[in-house]
Amino acid sequence: MGSSTTKHLLTEDLIEDYTSLTYLNKGEIYYLMKKFHSIDPEKVNSNFSHRFSQADIVKKFDVLKTNPFQDRIFKVFSSQNDNCFSFEDLLDLCSVMSADCPSDVKAAWAFRIFDIDEDNQISAQDISKILDRLTWDPDNRHHCLDHHSKAKIAKIILEEIKLDFSGGIGLSEFTFILSRIPEFSSSFYFRL
Repeated sequence: MGSSTTKHLLTEDLIEDYTSLTYLNKGEIYYLMKKFHSIDPEKVNSNFSHRFSQADIVKKFDVLKTNPFQDRIFKVFSSQNDNCFSFEDLLDLCSVMSADCPSDVKAAWAFRIFDIDEDNQISAQDISKILDRLTWDPDNRHHCLDHHSKAKIAKIILEEIKLDFSGGIGLSEFTFILSRIPEFSSSFYFRL
């Protein structure tokens, strides 16, 4: 499994393509290939486009293990909508989560993750589900926000944010709001 195998899989032309299409540098791309390849070298060697299951990816990438939006991340970044990742799917995710990714690009992907019912709006129902994910205590199922509290929070958020009065937050509103929050880029990030 050494770096020579990884470098053999990633030709200079392919590396150039990946660096021009992502916000990752060559070292980060090599690092990601090394980790991806280590899941099952034989499968990657025989098929560069092999797709690994969510469980396989999570085992190698600790940053995803405890993420409350893990299922949504796999749903959104899986190019085949199969909750599996190819190397390029992994690159897409890591590119968006890199420090060099522009805030508006991060916001567009965050919108897709938070639009849980996938209706192109973040509604009160989506906000309630987001709150569940952020506040649910797996060790104490009774330690979470009640329905009334979640509905009240969702109502306040929607009243404060919605600009077009459509009943939900659209992508343009979401991007605009996040552009006003300087901490967004640094919190929608993970280190490789």
